[in-house]
Amino acid sequence: MTARVVTAAIFLALLAGPAAAQSPNPKRRVAVLEFRAGSAELPNVHQQMADILRKATSLNVIDVTAARRIYGDNLDRDIVRCAGNARCVAKMGVKLKASEVLLVGVSEFGDVILTLQRIRTRGGKVEGRIAEAMAPGANPDAKAVRAYLERVMPESDFLRYGTIRLQANVIGAKVDIDGHARGLTPLDPIRLPAPATYLIRVTKPGYVPFRIRVHVPPDAGVDVQTTLTPRGGGQAWYKKWWVAAIAGTVVVGAATATVMVTRGAPTTSPVTIVWPSALRF
Repeated sequence: MTARVVTAAIFLALLAGPAAAQSPNPKRRVAVLEFRAGSAELPNVHQQMADILRKATSLNVIDVTAARRIYGDNLDRDIVRCAGNARCVAKMGVKLKASEVLLVGVSEFGDVILTLQRIRTRGGKVEGRIAEAMAPGANPDAKAVRAYLERVMPESDFLRYGTIRLQANVIGAKVDIDGHARGLTPLDPIRLPAPATYLIRVTKPGYVPFRIRVHVPPDAGVDVQTTLTPRGGGQAWYKKWWVAAIAGTVVVGAATATVMVTRGAPTTSPVTIVWPSALRF
């Protein structure tokens, strides 16, 4: 059977529609492999897809370069031998210790045909698949390539989260994030979509309200240490002249705060805190 005939059969099978959507582990290991049927069109599209998945998801992505290093010299030969067969490709994925293989196919059948198959390595089931026809010489940009990926990969893969861990010096303070009540201190860590910037407000009768805006990176934790100060008792420390003089470089809320980001390892870096006058409540 010729490569053109094999490609046509794959294309027609893909047009039958994708398999049922799944919501698997968002940090699973996915190998992005390429199958070409004598076409030089869409050069490097597989690498584009691997790079986008690394940036836009939490997946552990194995691109073709890494796959060749893990699998050995026969990777390209075995991809051709499989000719898009899901069970055959799944066996290659097992050798790569991947949960899934995203097989990127490029061929010419009149138009240029881009095919994507998302194959579960355990059992060789096709979890998602698309086929896209385009004119020769087409050069889809990053936005278009991401759109292809979003059609074949689970929607949940593109939902990333970070965590806010807030600690306060008083018990029973009310915590609002972007205007939504999240409970009273002490609080469990709060998981939120990321990357995103959130406005945190901590209040308790008899204390100066605490307000801060923090940026939450994906797959990271933001630690917010708040100190609520009682109302009255003389001039608040943050109104003293020397605090105002350095307000342009030391940015704080209505009360003291320490905000750090943690990303797995014990390394830390500061998160921007917005001066209260710049915030709208």
